[in-house]
Amino acid sequence: MLGEILSFISLLTVFVLMIIECLKVYLNHTKLRAFHQVKGWPVIGKGLDLIGKNNVEMFESFITETEEMSYAWIGPIPFHCMFHVARPEDFQAILTSDKFIKKAFPYTFLHNRTGLFTSQPSIWKKHRRELNSTLGPKMVTTFVPIFNKKFQKMTDLMERQIGTNIDIHEIMFRAVIDTLLCTSFGVDSAIQNKKGTEIYYMFDSAIDLLQKRIQRVWLWTPIYHLTLDGKMEDSKFQAFYRFNRTALENKKMNLAEKLEHGEDELAIAKANKNQNFLQKCLQLEVEQEFTDEEVCEEMDTLLVAAGVDTSSTIFFGITLMLAIHQEYQERVVDEMREIFDDVNEPVTNCHLSRMTFLELVIKESMRHFPIAPLIGRECTSDFEINGGVIPKGSQIYLNSFRMHRNAKFYGQNAHEFYPERFLPENSADWHPYQFVPFGVGTRNCIGSRYALTSLKIALSHILRRFKLTTDLKLPDVIIEPSLLLKICNKHAIRIERREWKSNK
Repeated sequence: MLGEILSFISLLTVFVLMIIECLKVYLNHTKLRAFHQVKGWPVIGKGLDLIGKNNVEMFESFITETEEMSYAWIGPIPFHCMFHVARPEDFQAILTSDKFIKKAFPYTFLHNRTGLFTSQPSIWKKHRRELNSTLGPKMVTTFVPIFNKKFQKMTDLMERQIGTNIDIHEIMFRAVIDTLLCTSFGVDSAIQNKKGTEIYYMFDSAIDLLQKRIQRVWLWTPIYHLTLDGKMEDSKFQAFYRFNRTALENKKMNLAEKLEHGEDELAIAKANKNQNFLQKCLQLEVEQEFTDEEVCEEMDTLLVAAGVDTSSTIFFGITLMLAIHQEYQERVVDEMREIFDDVNEPVTNCHLSRMTFLELVIKESMRHFPIAPLIGRECTSDFEINGGVIPKGSQIYLNSFRMHRNAKFYGQNAHEFYPERFLPENSADWHPYQFVPFGVGTRNCIGSRYALTSLKIALSHILRRFKLTTDLKLPDVIIEPSLLLKICNKHAIRIERREWKSNK
């Protein structure tokens, strides 16, 4: 009897797989006929070819010699194929369509269901509308004194490491988390210390495990959480989120104490139209627009996906480029000498507008190190493009990492560091979607203004006090593209004291 049941199951499985393969063949010759197909095996598609490959090698296996849109089947599921996109016009068509607001499947691995970075379109639209003002230009200008205070603290701590190679990613991570807690959550805690280092290594190991899972499609099932890596990743994220919950509970206690003394901080901030991110979330919870889970996960989102790691990685990339290219570092410092009288002079909003060459350096660094090297989306309805149809359910990966380095768009020096390419006269004819450092279109980054302002202030404090050097050359920089970019050259930068003299 058991043998007959197993035989029936085997025959049924073969029949289903045959039907699926027929569906794939049908799609290949109808909806998908206009796209380049990356050939794979029957049933499993390209899945087998991904075994043992890292993120770079995985996506290289999908890339064609041209920039045309390509696709491959990953596994036996019909209508679920993986598209590779690397042309600005395709970026524009996809990222401006409401059929691609949903994030791709791997984003669900971030242990966050309702935050802006990972939530379903219906939740995202509501949250984005409510939270936009908390990180908008008007609000960010009020954060400038806090940025100065926190990054001054960062450079004071760096003084202890003069003459040594430092892990500038960790240093910036601690400073950014300290800054975010103070600006967007109203929690002023000293975190640029041993506690900050513990949080950094906790988070860094969790992200490494997450990226390892993304590289192995056979770990995309819930069974992963029963593996040793899965259990370790869960524990790391839970520990990081416990830190967030503690900060949140402390803030709620502070608000309750103020309320007992007749001060309603949330109501006052709402009336003055200057609510920070957490105040807005908590006010929406009071008004029963947000649940407690949504408040917690938006806080997690800002700290994890949209804030700490992204800003510190961008900062690492910029400082590394300046350490490698001394001539550009000196040009930035010359600009600083024209702006500031004193090495420790606080940055003002007026100063920020004058940091024009530094802004070119930031943009060129982000071209080389886009924080979202692969923008993943899911197609929620059949979408016509380039004479074909992307089927509903397809996973779309927009490769900004490759597009940003393409000589067709950036010239023969595309792999070189050349900030002047962003001068208006050199970039006037660019496609509006060929440079996408913070994402573009409907679901772009809510914190881009915050990030750029904080980067300028942090860099102005560091470069006035220190000279950055490195033994690395540009080809020596090791990058791991995934959902978030990682630069692997730890302790690559050495700091020396800079002699400061204003040119004003």
